[in-house]
Amino acid sequence: MGTEELSPKYDLTDFNFHQLIEVVAKASSANLELLENTLLEDSLYLFSSNPKISFPLSDIEKVNIINRDNKTQFNIVVNFLGLQGSSGPLPGSVLDEIAEEFYESEHIKIKYLDFFNHHLISLLHQIWRKYKYYIKFKEDFSDIYSKNMMSLIGISREYSEYSHLKWDKIFYYLGIIQSRIRTPQVLSTIIQYYFSLDKVEIKEHARQLVQLDSEQRSSLGNNNMMLGDDFIAGDVVESFSNKFDVAIHNLDISQFYQFLPLGHKYTELKELIRFLLKDPLPYDISLGLHPQTHSTFVLGENKSSLLGWTTLLNSAFDNSYYLDAVTIEGQR
Repeated sequence: MGTEELSPKYDLTDFNFHQLIEVVAKASSANLELLENTLLEDSLYLFSSNPKISFPLSDIEKVNIINRDNKTQFNIVVNFLGLQGSSGPLPGSVLDEIAEEFYESEHIKIKYLDFFNHHLISLLHQIWRKYKYYIKFKEDFSDIYSKNMMSLIGISREYSEYSHLKWDKIFYYLGIIQSRIRTPQVLSTIIQYYFSLDKVEIKEHARQLVQLDSEQRSSLGNNNMMLGDDFIAGDVVESFSNKFDVAIHNLDISQFYQFLPLGHKYTELKELIRFLLKDPLPYDISLGLHPQTHSTFVLGENKSSLLGWTTLLNSAFDNSYYLDAVTIEGQR
């Protein structure tokens, strides 16, 4: 859409003032963040105050579309703010004199006062926009408010550009992320919303095999050989203190393939978890399929014949075997 579509055949005075400013700016791709600091000759708008002292019928008295030097400007005459007119703060005798000059087509004082009116009205719209984030929001998070909010959680512009994460999904939970609350319910809710999944569950205290350091291992005749105290058979022990499982349920076949280590969502999921966690804890990813989902294993097909992930051999032809869940390593 361009400004040529906003022709005089439309009654632009029917618009609310702020609504009209936003519509025109969107049509012309203008940056309203710089509205108040833009020079008059470079501005898309020329704001004026109606010098008449009669009772106004709307916010906008008149809109003139000016085309000159291959440039379009919108001269918007308003009724609600200005040094002259029915709402002007000047003495009544001065307002009457200005109104009389207007009817006599003498605009010297009016043009002089409109120089100040333009900046006052521009500033008013800037104030109106300040807390209306939904108006200023840009999908690439290049608006000032989005940048400030992203900075609260330590995300720079450079990181957001090369990261694989969809920041529009994460932005929805910005308040929770900034609070540093990392309960299983918070993690599962964010992951479920981010990937639009049916059900995600965080299972705490998962089994983990921890490699012992050399000084902790039992050595015959040397150290750690007291039964019932420090003796350990082997060089690994079970631990249930740090590791957790990210269980994703009810996946269809296409989603299942995307979360496998060869799929793009696997990398995205790991990056999301790394971003959300305060500490780099070990975890596994459990991919659960819809009930009654058959194996798609076809020998020779690269996508379906992934050993340990999608392969399922059935020697009993009278029975049907179904895939339940596949567990893959997330982080050690």
